[in-house]
Amino acid sequence: NIEKSVGFYSKLLDKKPSNIIEKRWADWENENNQIYFGLISKDATDCELTKGNNGVLGLYTDDIDKAFELCKDIGAKILYEPVEVPNSEDHYKCFAIEDYDGNKIEIAYYDK
Repeated sequence: NIEKSVGFYSKLLDKKPSNIIEKRWADWENENNQIYFGLISKDATDCELTKGNNGVLGLYTDDIDKAFELCKDIGAKILYEPVEVPNSEDHYKCFAIEDYDGNKIEIAYYDK
């Protein structure tokens, strides 16, 4: 229930989401908009909802190709290569890595 989750994180982070896209996505960005935490609705993806797979720590980049090459160079486990999100109004393009502790991190570019 994304509405319930938005309420939970709004209270936890003591702020309303920076961005809400219908009942699909909500995120909270830090002051310089480089780091965000986002929630995605299971209805917005083809993925089956399993406990713990709908929240993501994200890092913003101005150059997604350069960020992808850097992640490969430093030995990050690539979960998926850069992909453009279809029908994205802000030209959202992202890829995901796993850090050395198994934490999933999304790295994305989008029009601000």
